[in-house]
Amino acid sequence: MTKTQPNVAELLKEYLDADIPAGTLEKLKEIVTWETFEANDIIYREHEDSVRLFLVHSGQVDIQYLMPNARRETVDTCVKGDFLVWSALIKPYKTNSIGICRAKSELLAFDGAKLRALCDSDHHFGYLMMRHIAGVVRRRLQAARAEIVDLRD
Repeated sequence: MTKTQPNVAELLKEYLDADIPAGTLEKLKEIVTWETFEANDIIYREHEDSVRLFLVHSGQVDIQYLMPNARRETVDTCVKGDFLVWSALIKPYKTNSIGICRAKSELLAFDGAKLRALCDSDHHFGYLMMRHIAGVVRRRLQAARAEIVDLRD
């Protein structure tokens, strides 16, 4: 039996917490794919080209940094509604962390170049996306700060 995937347009409205025009939603539906990862799958590694922006629909994805001692440290865990690989929208379009699934996860994967083009052509939508990306960056900085404090104690 094939699992029915949720309506992408409705999910985007929910996750972005915004009224997105139908035309923009149609364009988004054309550049998104569904991806399923198993527990312990690595979605991306540090210093790779950021070709896709991910939105977690289900599961959990750990954001890790590779430390100088070659150990990976988890600084954040993304859950339903969280974005991964924000660097797909920000130059130089390179990843700066590792994304590894803590549990089986379903993600919406947006083509980074096409998403950037949509943000450039639809400034209202671009603002909504960047507002969410700024929130992601803020949360990651807070997590990194907490990690630094823990290391000093």
